Amino acid sequence: MKQAILLYNAYAGHRMIVNELDKITEKLQELGYDLRLHRSRTVGDIKAYTKAYINKNNTDLILVSGGDGTINECISAMCSKNLDVPLLILPLGTANDFATSAGIPAQVEDCLELINKGKLTYIDVGQANERYFINVCNMGLFSGVSHTVDPELKKKFGRLAYYFKGLEEIQNCQAMDVTLRVDDEVLHDQYLLILVFNGKGAGGMLKLAKNADITDGKFDVVCIKNVKLFDMPSLMFKVLQGEHLKDSNVDYLTGSHIQIECHNQEMNHFITDVDGETGPELPMEIRVLQNKIRVYLPKDNKDSTSL
Repeated sequence: MKQAILLYNAYAGHRMIVNELDKITEKLQELGYDLRLHRSRTVGDIKAYTKAYINKNNTDLILVSGGDGTINECISAMCSKNLDVPLLILPLGTANDFATSAGIPAQVEDCLELINKGKLTYIDVGQANERYFINVCNMGLFSGVSHTVDPELKKKFGRLAYYFKGLEEIQNCQAMDVTLRVDDEVLHDQYLLILVFNGKGAGGMLKLAKNADITDGKFDVVCIKNVKLFDMPSLMFKVLQGEHLKDSNVDYLTGSHIQIECHNQEMNHFITDVDGETGPELPMEIRVLQNKIRVYLPKDNKDSTSL
């Protein structure tokens, strides 16, 4: 019998996974899998467990349930040990930016159907210094929001909790003095926010990098310049409409090798983020690991090619 494991964060997304365990087990049994479970006990547990106990000899399918941070733990462990096992994502967290961007369904039943009716696709993964990311690496304004938001606030308001926290940051934001190298192109400017996308969006805003493709071997880099506070609302409106990439206050580039040097980091200590978790220290070197992980995606997903 084929072997599968479900790695899950029991507290993600109002504990939705708890009521789905029997349904998942039944479906996997129907598909001919013997399913075992691992419940995350603390931050970093899924990453540590995957590295220590999962390999191609004892596992034919990995299911991971939670938000972007939980998925990042699984992806990071798989990349660090070059584990090539099919992955099924169950997006049951507060924020599910990568899954939404990739067209992965929100309902567990529909996700499970991808094993038979979807397509198993090699996708790209980003590596920022020693850290991996599947959706986005960002730095500057808003980058610390997901690290500091009150868990009770997140439990009560869901994704809105991130927006409340973000409004606090705008009042005290400082610009980063950055030299940015994207392949052969070099920029030097003052930026409030730099986002390096593998997926299409973050924070529920799925048009931030609307042209991004998780299989093209490139990142989409979106850099928000040091705009005045009174110009922020109009720029944010353009972001929501997906019309910001041509704005004069935004630098937009694509490439597979990115170097970011912040010249005022010691004075301000700007925070970085990978998939909603604390990222590495600046300066940063970011590379695409092309065709790194096999993930079940819908057949009509435009970003993927079946393998």
